[in-house]
Amino acid sequence: MCDILYVMSKKNKKRNKPYTGADAAPSQPVVHKYIAVQRSPLGEWWHTRKKGIILGAKIGGVSIIVAYLLYELLMMVF
Repeated sequence: MCDILYVMSKKNKKRNKPYTGADAAPSQPVVHKYIAVQRSPLGEWWHTRKKGIILGAKIGGVSIIVAYLLYELLMMVF
């Protein structure tokens, strides 16, 4: 009877081994350093609109080439 009471009232041992691995919390806080880029107004405009301008230039270039080829095809037929 005494052994049963001892086992029931026994506290679990606390873990003293540090967690390691990819999912473990970092031991120190992570410091992120950001550096602002100094741009001219024209450089800032280009940076914000670069993808759209390049896409529009590609679409415009392809449409000009297709229109020229259609014009040449029509000139050969007629």
